[in-house]
Amino acid sequence: MNEYSSNHMIKHIMIPYDKSEPANRAFEYAVDLAKKYNSTISIVSCVVIQVPTDPYFGTAYMETTKLLREDALSSISKLEPRLRESNIPFKTEVLEVISITESLISYSELHNVDLIIIGSRGLGGFKKLLLGSVASGVSQHSKCPVLIVK
Repeated sequence: MNEYSSNHMIKHIMIPYDKSEPANRAFEYAVDLAKKYNSTISIVSCVVIQVPTDPYFGTAYMETTKLLREDALSSISKLEPRLRESNIPFKTEVLEVISITESLISYSELHNVDLIIIGSRGLGGFKKLLLGSVASGVSQHSKCPVLIVK
């Protein structure tokens, strides 16, 4: 036991997760640190709410959001066994958001997060759940330390 682990500087770690390789590496870092510091992990995925310009498309957009939400939940659930076998307490959350960066920041403040571990670049293409701009936005505006994993 070094002085840090007895002080519990890192009680709550948050991982913004989008299935990308950097996000998976961020998850590995979080597991490692959580074991050392007996931390709780929150895995947070963001689904960007599509706002239809034409009301006619409203139901299609709702369907898309629902599918993205289910996809996010299923990808998070694949991480859970690893956390259980390591006896790490965890929470998972899928947020439906307009701004990913703002939502991650407010989540971290609301839930007293001590450290955010985020992938440097997320998935591009259709599943734009996290982008490089999100990592930099989070690191600039977060009140707690941010570890950006490449």
